[in-house]
Amino acid sequence: MVSLALLRWRGQERLMLLQGSAEVHCLLHVFPQPVEAVEGGSATLQCRLDPPIDLSFYTVDWNRGLTRQVHVYRSRRDDPDSQMLEYRDRTTLNHGDLTRGVLTLTISNVSLSNNGPYEVYLPQLGVRCSTHLTVVTKEQENQTKRNDSSTTSPPAGERNDASNREAGRAAIILTVLLILCVLVVLLVLKRGKIQGWMETLRGGKDRQTDGGE
Repeated sequence: MVSLALLRWRGQERLMLLQGSAEVHCLLHVFPQPVEAVEGGSATLQCRLDPPIDLSFYTVDWNRGLTRQVHVYRSRRDDPDSQMLEYRDRTTLNHGDLTRGVLTLTISNVSLSNNGPYEVYLPQLGVRCSTHLTVVTKEQENQTKRNDSSTTSPPAGERNDASNREAGRAAIILTVLLILCVLVVLLVLKRGKIQGWMETLRGGKDRQTDGGE
């Protein structure tokens, strides 16, 4: 026989399953980060039990407030008759995730009116968790992308200035190397001339010595 008890410990909900003399504690994890989607696209809302338990036998209510039911799952199947017309044929509950204790709801073709908080409730377990959906327009998404690209890459003017500075440095280095080459050549030529003069002087002295003898 399985009985249930819901405990709150340090601000977190713990679900205690009593299976005979055994106790299994499941901590309900809520994804804290908000979900963001683009108007006309899809949004995936999710929360999970950890450690996981098979939720496919339990009723699952995704809702917005007490009376606005977004998606209902009961008796191991979806119940579209219970959901709001606004979400009819636009929601999908992942049944495979239920067996792993994960509650995953995908809303397709989202609109700006879908903005706001969402809650999933498991009535047999007395457990609920909340998340928030933010829907942005395509123009807002494009503006965000432009802002991101402008912060990650410098403006065209700065890129041109950087290229000009690099070209200037290269020109200076090339000029310095050319000057050094010219100086080396001049030194070699000058050294050759000095050696020639010295040899000429030695030859003159030798002739003077021979004449004196």
